Amino acid sequence: MTVVLARSADLTPDVVRRVSWHGEQVVLAPDAVSSIGRRRAEFVAFVDAHRGRHLYGITTRHHHGAKQVLDADARAEYARRLPSTPASTGPGLPERVVRAVVLARLADVLNGTAAVRPETATALAAMLDGPMPHVPGRGHGEPGNVIALGHLFRARFDGTLEIGEGMALINGAPVSAAVLADAVLAGQGRITVAEDVAALAAIAVRAPGAHYDEELARVWGDEHQAATLERMRKLMAGAEGPTLPYQAPVSFRSAPRMLGWTRRALAQAADGARISLRASSNNPIFVGPGTRPPLGEVLSNGGYHDPLAAPGLDALARSWADLAQLVTAQVSRLVERPDGIVASEPEAQVSLLDMTSAGWAEEARAAAGTSLIGLGPGGQTDTGTAEVLAWRRAGDAGAALDAGLAVLAVVAAHTIGHRGEVAPPALRPLADAVLSAFPLGTGAVGFGPGLGGVARHLAERVFPGPATAPSAGPGGRPR
Repeated sequence: MTVVLARSADLTPDVVRRVSWHGEQVVLAPDAVSSIGRRRAEFVAFVDAHRGRHLYGITTRHHHGAKQVLDADARAEYARRLPSTPASTGPGLPERVVRAVVLARLADVLNGTAAVRPETATALAAMLDGPMPHVPGRGHGEPGNVIALGHLFRARFDGTLEIGEGMALINGAPVSAAVLADAVLAGQGRITVAEDVAALAAIAVRAPGAHYDEELARVWGDEHQAATLERMRKLMAGAEGPTLPYQAPVSFRSAPRMLGWTRRALAQAADGARISLRASSNNPIFVGPGTRPPLGEVLSNGGYHDPLAAPGLDALARSWADLAQLVTAQVSRLVERPDGIVASEPEAQVSLLDMTSAGWAEEARAAAGTSLIGLGPGGQTDTGTAEVLAWRRAGDAGAALDAGLAVLAVVAAHTIGHRGEVAPPALRPLADAVLSAFPLGTGAVGFGPGLGGVARHLAERVFPGPATAPSAGPGGRPR
């Protein structure tokens, strides 16, 4: 399949899934290419009429060079190449994320605020036909995304450009939009897995149905908590055996509310991703003569700072970490039940997995930091943005939750199985997959492989379909 882009509104999280996760190619619609050509002509006419003005990265160099207008020869030399950017080193961003960055870079092009030539625009989209360059995933202390974008575009475009195109490629916030969208896509799979495992654990602890009653949705007054309650009731329908005559531990009663909150955080992050993906983020931007007659205008601005990305990612990291604490509490309650796993074990075996879940909960807690605006090196560049760091934290917290959920799924399935019961119909595929990877009676020598098999099964639901990188990176699954 090929994605055809006609306008920036076509850049959605779903399109990111198709292009970055499933490897689909991208072409620009013919009308979009024609519009790009018209905007380029308007931009060139504006620059020709204002060659003596300080136009950032156009008639001047960037950074400290913005103070001096270039003569004709210097302007031509500067225009041909990608402006100098800092570099970093170390492991790269996953290929799926780099593909999402290329996709998001097209927003300014489709909006006409990056007045590149049609051939540059089509070459940018064509990068998605092949493997991505190495883009370091750490050491991003710049405002905006210039380090990542320099690594991404230098080999392909350096020496091929014309006036104004260099800044249109390396400035802005497409990395910020891409990592936010990537975390949202992972979160959409993760929340369903978390609800499934929480429902299986509720069956294992014999939680009363009152904890998930539809009346709670009305009195709690939140659509996202209502959605979790409804889904858990459906998942638990047809459960065998009696329920507790008294209330289940707090971690089981709190789970629907916290899962509902996570749904809300995910919805807010998804809304932010939709805005960020289609927004113009470049500095400067060009607005045409239809907006600013007679020739248009170049506007220097702070578009490179995406204010939606890091807070949205931090909220997801916090949610994954909170759920990881609930998960390890539920594991502990299940393994210590006198009529549960411990009653069927000749010595402590599966019941020891509460130590594992506690370790993953601590990893999730450590990952859930706050990503504040960074202090830049000084001068004009006096602050930095933290979206890549926030993405890594959200990914690490999510991966820790995934591992904890694998432990809880094993303990819950074994608890139900040792009672001689089977999971209700909606949860039976999950329970069967868990017991297939980690059967009842597994000896200690098989715990690692068994738990790994369960973790892989859950991860395939968080990251469905073909991955586009050898390693999926934070929160991802390796191929």
